[in-house]
Amino acid sequence: MEHNFIYYILLLLTAYLFGSFPSAYLLMKLTRKQDIREVGSGNVGTLNVLRSSKSKSLTIVVLFLDLFKGWLPAWWVQQNFGADFLMIAAVVIGVLFGHILPVWLKFQGGRGLAVTAGALLVIEPALVAIWLVVFGIFFLLLRRHIIANMIATFLLPMIIYLAVNIYFETQILFLILPVCFIIFLKHLERLP
Repeated sequence: MEHNFIYYILLLLTAYLFGSFPSAYLLMKLTRKQDIREVGSGNVGTLNVLRSSKSKSLTIVVLFLDLFKGWLPAWWVQQNFGADFLMIAAVVIGVLFGHILPVWLKFQGGRGLAVTAGALLVIEPALVAIWLVVFGIFFLLLRRHIIANMIATFLLPMIIYLAVNIYFETQILFLILPVCFIIFLKHLERLP
């Protein structure tokens, strides 16, 4: 189906707004009266909620909300537009930038893993599974989540490249390369 340029811009902006919903910030403010940007690592994400609140139930709620805010726009696009690659790319890029640069928090957000995973669970669940397996292996070996995250994020495009035309379409690689690059850079910021 042919779409006007305005469709893609509106979808990108809508996905950005979904991604920018400050789950971790709001739940920490409501339940702990803390600004998550001022505790722990300062990251507005799931792991910092766990470290700062010590609450597994609160952490699970934040993780679910972050996955959901990526999942819902991707699901909607898939239901209404099928496999239109530009629409899918607009959703993934939109939710990612919304999460890492939320307008509501002066563009100080999270690293984007959960929100991107939520969108990818709709678009290509195997990508999330591959990332989790690679992360799990390196976390067991190194016992450092940030390094394991970075390695898994770095290796995912390479794995997809090797599997293109066997399992994945080439378009997925063009989507994952910039997404992984952005997430990798957000992790790089956090290295000591």
